Amino acid sequence: MKKTLAFAGSLILFALPLVGQAEETVDQKIQHQIDRINDIKGKSASVEAYKQATEKEIQQIEAEIAALFDEKSTTEQQVNQIVLEIQTLEEKIAKRTETLANQARDIQVSEPSSNMMDSLLTAESFGEVIQRAIASVTIMNASNSIVEQQQKDIETSQALEEELTAKLTEIDNNTQTVEKKQTELADIHLNQEVELAALAISLNEEEGKKADLEKEKAEAERKREAALKQKAAEEALAKEAEAAAKAEAEKQAALQAEVEISQARQSQKQSTNTAAKTEKAVVSTVPVKESVENDSTETETPTVASGWSMPVDAVHISSRFGYRSDPTGSSGNQHNGIDFTGASGTPIYAMQAGTVVEAGYGPSTGNYVVIKHDNGIYSYYMHFNQLPAVSVGQSVSARQYIGGMGTTGNSTGVHLHLGMATGLWSGFFDPASELGL
Repeated sequence: MKKTLAFAGSLILFALPLVGQAEETVDQKIQHQIDRINDIKGKSASVEAYKQATEKEIQQIEAEIAALFDEKSTTEQQVNQIVLEIQTLEEKIAKRTETLANQARDIQVSEPSSNMMDSLLTAESFGEVIQRAIASVTIMNASNSIVEQQQKDIETSQALEEELTAKLTEIDNNTQTVEKKQTELADIHLNQEVELAALAISLNEEEGKKADLEKEKAEAERKREAALKQKAAEEALAKEAEAAAKAEAEKQAALQAEVEISQARQSQKQSTNTAAKTEKAVVSTVPVKESVENDSTETETPTVASGWSMPVDAVHISSRFGYRSDPTGSSGNQHNGIDFTGASGTPIYAMQAGTVVEAGYGPSTGNYVVIKHDNGIYSYYMHFNQLPAVSVGQSVSARQYIGGMGTTGNSTGVHLHLGMATGLWSGFFDPASELGL
């Protein structure tokens, strides 16, 4: 019986450490994910701190860009002013050039040397001569002054053009510097945003993995709770089976005691009858035919000629060996046994003496027993209401109580499935031929 109880709980006891081990592994994985998440958050914080640290540098670059823009604007205004000055000088130079050209043409036409002499000779007084000479010199000096101013304006214009060229070069350099600074600033912003985006993606992925692991842990805990409940149910069932087996053993012991008492009384009665017959034979020469009445209360065991006993006291068959429509959809249409019906707990007996080779629970058989008999035949008893009253390796006698009728396993009602086979789970044949059914 102890072997049976140990077997019944072995699967649950074996499964529980595995569940615990799985939980421990999942917890370690979750902690690993938490560490990774914290690491990513630390990197994100570092990038944010770096971003704040570089904010001054960014502001400086932005200030430099603004200053360069101001400088560029000032230079462009200076360039515009130089262009206007050059235009004004060019207009003055053009007008002077035209005036000088006209004067040169007049001098050439009027032959200035003879005209001046005529003017002096025709003067009425010496004073007039002096005045006319001074006027001629004044005109000549004025022309020379115009020429000198013209030369200065041309030189000024050339200097302004050189300054304009320098300013334009400065503007070009300034523009290139601004563009470089803007590119540098854009790269700083872009690199920071890209790194933060990558860290955010990694953080989401790791948090997703953590959520999956937490679901896995919850599922493992659910399975563990289910395993514990099943173990408790198995232990309760085992206790019930042990109590039922103990009660049946006490009942069998009481019946055996009654049988022994009855046999003793019968033996005593037969001895008394024999003595009486002997005495009568001595005193009488007349033969007397006597009838001896058997008043024993023992019930004869239902045994057939083949040597097999019925597994139940009352025979009610619901399904025979052979083809039938599968009642559950998972057993198949071949029925490898005979089904005896009865009430839950109806006693089930061993059909013949033998050794228990299997006893326990199976998803299909429910609580069951397999006995190997001395003739090599195996008998199968399935769907007990509780765990069997016998254990593996135990020797049983014919008509020994092995369990109660039930509907555990793949069953649709209370019954005993009785099977017979030439091998262990192989070579099944119809028990009806052995039981005379």
